[in-house]
Formats: sequence, structure tokens, C-alpha cells
Amino acid sequence: MTQLIENVNAEFKRLVEAYHTADHPSASLHENLSKEMTERGCTFAKGPMPIYIKPYFIDARQRDEIIRTTEATIRIMDKVTQIYYDQPETRPMFYLSDVETELCEIPHGYPGRVKITRNDAFMTDDHLLYVEFNADSPGGPMYSDMQAEITEGSPVFQDLASTFDITRDQIMPQVLKTLLDCYRDWGGTKKNPNIVISAGRGGGTLPEFLAIVEWFKKKGITSTFCDTTEWTYENGKLTTPDGIEPDILWRRGWIGDWTHVRDKIDPILDALKDRKVCLVNPLNSILGSNKSLLAVLQRPEVLKMFNEIEQDVVRNNIPWTRVVEDGKTTDWNDKDVDMADLLRTGREQLVLKPIDQYGGKDVFVGPALSASEWDGAVNQALEGKFIVQQYVDIPEEELPVVDEKGEKIVFSKKKINVNFYAYGGRYTGGVVRSSDSAVINVHKGGGMTPIMYVYGKK
Repeated sequence: MTQLIENVNAEFKRLVEAYHTADHPSASLHENLSKEMTERGCTFAKGPMPIYIKPYFIDARQRDEIIRTTEATIRIMDKVTQIYYDQPETRPMFYLSDVETELCEIPHGYPGRVKITRNDAFMTDDHLLYVEFNADSPGGPMYSDMQAEITEGSPVFQDLASTFDITRDQIMPQVLKTLLDCYRDWGGTKKNPNIVISAGRGGGTLPEFLAIVEWFKKKGITSTFCDTTEWTYENGKLTTPDGIEPDILWRRGWIGDWTHVRDKIDPILDALKDRKVCLVNPLNSILGSNKSLLAVLQRPEVLKMFNEIEQDVVRNNIPWTRVVEDGKTTDWNDKDVDMADLLRTGREQLVLKPIDQYGGKDVFVGPALSASEWDGAVNQALEGKFIVQQYVDIPEEELPVVDEKGEKIVFSKKKINVNFYAYGGRYTGGVVRSSDSAVINVHKGGGMTPIMYVYGKK
């Protein structure tokens, strides 16, 4: 980290330690944040979120690079996914299921496919490497905005902000702008269109959906949540159980909330085919979220589709990635190798990820596993649908946690990744996730905190 960020982190730690007294234990800072997040509805279905009282600070001098690479990845995703339609012979390399293939044929009525994405990366002073694109239906914008807003009101942050010039992005306003822009491009004309969030009701982030519904209502927008299986479509009207007809349908959850219940979603699919509702992200955005895309865009015949900036991002900001398949491939040194041999001998340098899962499920980080554990992972990958990716050193950051007595804030090293959002092709902010393990995911008990930028001392 830069000297500026070292100074900010050190000052934040000093302020937390100075705050702690017998009458005012520093653990109350975390308790207050967690309580207010819960009161605002920003929880997980299973209870309060794992959060931190300290934002993740980034030197503002890195902001331009973050914006440049984030926005380039959006253009890359749109260009790569277009070849699915322009060159049908390329479709096998997207590894879609039959149901996903069916859904990708449903028109959405406006330009582009990837309108909303969250790109997950590992970042240090020396590199910014994107290890996943989440263009299906990424979560967290309300969580991030609320946590940042509450954090800004804490006495420790206010003392810090009196010394350092600190700013942050507000994500939810950009969410709304993107939804409305897509609606206008789709042909919608209502000044205040109805917005319904649709996903599976059983997901862990259902509370966020409901919190967003309340946020929309405060903006004067009629809004509700509807499970993908609860819709009715009669006489050209798509309707929720509480009688709301959506103009905009914000697709949340993940594609499994559609594909796994294909026999129950005809009402909403029929409405989409009849152009009765504007869907964002469209169903074919799954083409940009499938992990095989990272391997596809590194193919020489695909790479030439990109402009100079985009090629630079593919070469320098995305780690070597291949689909796990029997036969020959090239390694990160462009050397011809046998895939199975590479997997068997490359544990210290490789990560295996399923093509079509989320939440860190069945992700195998070679350096974190024993030889026998890795062998089992390789066998699973060779028999299933996986990508293999070059291992990237995982950055660590000291983050504030409550001690075992529940009284004091102490600082503990956590593994972190940075997650940058883009809405409507524009960078709109981000969130940081942390974990004690090499698989970083809040669904697996990791924590999260908002990103803030530091410009220097006031």
C-alpha cells in the first residue's frame, strides 16, 4: 500500500485505541454499526451481516486505473458475448446448459447485454487482477451504500475525516439511473415506472432486495419483490401476487433462480417475449458471467476483436485461464502442455473453479490444499465443468474485529478482494470482502466493508 494509505490506516487504528475506555468500550462501535444495519434491513437471511467499522481505503491516485480497467471489461464482455449470436459455431465454448441456451434466445429490446456487473479482483500497489466477472445479477449495492453512510457517522471516522480528505461513491443512485435508461431505450415512456425485483425467495440476500424496495418507495416509485415462480400473466398483463404490474423488472439472485425452476416461470418468459416488461440485466447477460468467458477472451482469434486498451486489460489485468478439458493447451508461458498433467503437477500455481456456480462453492485454491485434497479436486474438475486459473497472491489487510471478551476492538489480518461495480457501462463504486480462508465469500462467513478513496491531508 502507498505511504498515504499506511498513514490513514495507522491513524484510524490510533483513534480506535484512544476511543476505548472502561466506560466506552470500543466494541460498541461495531455493535452500533451492526444494530443500525439490522434496523435498516441490511442483513442476511440468517441474521446480521459480518461487517467492519473501518472502510477499505484506496489511494485516489489509483482511481483512474480502476475506472479504466473496470469500464474496459464491460466493453470486452459485450464484444465477446456478441459472437455467440454472430458466429453460431462458437456457441459450444460458452458451455451453456439447454435451459440457459433457451433463455439466451429471448429478446430484451435495448442495446447491449451486460448493463450491471461486479468485477472481483485482487489489488496491490503493483497489480490489479480481475479473477471473476459477475454479470449475472451481482448483489451488494444497498449493503455497501448503507454501511458507508452509517460508518461516516461514527465518531472515529469523523475524527479521521477532519484530518484526511476522504470520498466515496454512492451506488444505488446509479442503479436507478441504469434501470431507467434501459427502460427508455426499451421504449418505455412512463415518468415513474413500476420497478419489481425478482429472484428466488430462498436466497441469503433477500433482505437486501426488500431494503431496496423500501428505498425505491421513498423515491416515489411503486415497487415490490416477487419470486420468479409467483408471477401470473393473463390478458397481456404480468402481475405480482400483490397486484403490481411491473414496467421494469430488476433481475436479482442468480440464473439458477430461473433455470432450476424452468417449469414454473412461463408467465414471466411469455411477458418478456410479448415485450410487456423491461428486464435488467437481460437473461442473456449470463453469457458475460459464465466463468468460461475468461478463457474465451484469451483466445488469439478473440483477442483481436478488442481495441488497444481492451487488449492491454486482457493481457495484464486478467490471470491466465483455461477451460478444463482433456488434451493439449498452453500454459502461462505459452508452452504446449497436457491439461491433465498440468493440473496434477501444478497445485502450487493453480486454482480450480466450477463454470456455473456462485458463493465460493467448489472453488479449490491449490496452495491452500494438501496434495491429496488437490488430487481429489483435479478428479472432480476433469469429470465436471471447471476452469483452471493461475493462482494470484491474495492481499491481506489489518481489519478491526471484536476481541474474545466482546469488549475491545483489535486488529487482525484478513485476506481480501476488491469488487468493483459498473452500471450502464460506467464504474460506480465497490465493496471489499474478507476472509480467514483463501476462498473469500460472505456466504462462507467472510466480512465486507465499503471502499473509500483518500486524496491526502486537508
